[in-house]
Amino acid sequence: MASGSKTSKESVLAHGNELLRGSIRFFHIVLMVTAAAAPLVVASAYIPISISSGGGNATAFIYLVTTLILVIFTVGYAEMAKRITAAGAFYTYTTQGLGRPAGLSAGFSILAAYSMIAPAILGGFGYYASALLQEYLHITVAWYWCSLIGLVLQIVISFFRVTLTARVLGALLAVEVLVILVVSLATIGRGGAEGQLPELLSPSSLGSAPAIGIGFFLAFWSWIGFETSAIYSEETADPKKSVPRATYIAVITLGVFYAITAYAGLIGFGGNAQNEATSQTSNYFFILADTYTGHFVRVIMNVLVVSSFFACSFAFHNNAARYLYSLGRDRILPAALGKTHRNHKSPHIAIAVQGFVAAATVVVFAAGGADPLLQFGTWLPIFCTLGVIVVQLMVSLGVVGYFNRVGRHSFGDRMRTVVAPLIGAIAQAVVIFLLWQNISFLAGTDSLAVSLIPLYLGVIIVAGFAYSLWLRRYRRERYDRIGMLRDEASGEEAPDGVAVGPVDATAAGGR
Repeated sequence: MASGSKTSKESVLAHGNELLRGSIRFFHIVLMVTAAAAPLVVASAYIPISISSGGGNATAFIYLVTTLILVIFTVGYAEMAKRITAAGAFYTYTTQGLGRPAGLSAGFSILAAYSMIAPAILGGFGYYASALLQEYLHITVAWYWCSLIGLVLQIVISFFRVTLTARVLGALLAVEVLVILVVSLATIGRGGAEGQLPELLSPSSLGSAPAIGIGFFLAFWSWIGFETSAIYSEETADPKKSVPRATYIAVITLGVFYAITAYAGLIGFGGNAQNEATSQTSNYFFILADTYTGHFVRVIMNVLVVSSFFACSFAFHNNAARYLYSLGRDRILPAALGKTHRNHKSPHIAIAVQGFVAAATVVVFAAGGADPLLQFGTWLPIFCTLGVIVVQLMVSLGVVGYFNRVGRHSFGDRMRTVVAPLIGAIAQAVVIFLLWQNISFLAGTDSLAVSLIPLYLGVIIVAGFAYSLWLRRYRRERYDRIGMLRDEASGEEAPDGVAVGPVDATAAGGR
């Protein structure tokens, strides 16, 4: 009798923590990854800053090189995605490759990064939304009220089925990308200010870069969030094929797109590009729109920059919620976070908690009088970017560790699961060093709060590791759940952490 009661209870719990499996298609994943990258934000902010103070005339070439580096990283990442389906993504991959203590460190780090970057980007949304209302409707609304209203809208949309999220992000993204392409291709098609400059796409351009390190860091910053493909794997139809393909396509497409945009930005002003980017950083791409397409396109861009910040924040809001959900389902955080809505199958409790965290963050920065762009919208993203890159390094090493256990069968396997991940890890380490070296420039201040950003992340990493050791000693059943694998079809826990799915089934679940 007791056994039957226990089985019934477990069935109810399982039913209450499943995501909406098979609801997302391949195209949806590509859209959500791209939305997280916020192409208009990159075009209107990161690229002009790189032209003025980072890559200079080599900015377009740097984006091409960064694309190549991230494709190499994606090789190992995709091999993991073919075998492991998990909303925890980086957290689960690191656990399976480096063990539970390292996995929990990665999980806490990526959760902190995504939880903070979502409200930080809302700062940019609030700033531009407030300016838009003032310019076109003559309505004065403080930026933080715009941010909080945007957050409420994100929470409401996220509450429903994940397909609604995909449609909203897809619609916002389609118009955004189209407008940037129109401006870029019009600029290139008309020859810019001084004609075509193919040398800007060659290694020789690096010789004129003001600060190559800053250029490369800004380029890597432009891809933060491409892990989104794996975060939605449990909700994706045929994830072991769709997730790797979507990741490759998103990384390569974004890289080519950024390189074209950067090239257009450079030739649009010709030899005066660096001076214009320095004096007109926030208006740089908008001036190109005025010059090569017409004022109407610039007006559209004024609206789209608001929707771009919204889409980007919205994507990270959902990413953070799914990490909360994953850690809650594993009983590392309160179990309630691992529950899903009875009808919509959305992680509604995790979504609400992330909403509360974001709202509190906006209120704290607003109460402190922070500038929504220069402080709120810059300091937190630096912390978040550092966190993501550190975890990507851990994932690269985790790929090597995972396949050391499950085995390799050919030269191609060794290239994909040893050589490529190690190159990716080295590249991530270089970017971390570049960020550390240029953190004061990127933040626009050398204040102590900014200088200590690496320490904040270090504390989180150590806390995750120490907490896992505490669980191993005092809560062994919960420790054993860290980064646990689940059956792809049913969502139920795989016995002994064994990956269940059509590709492979021999991975032990961490150490």
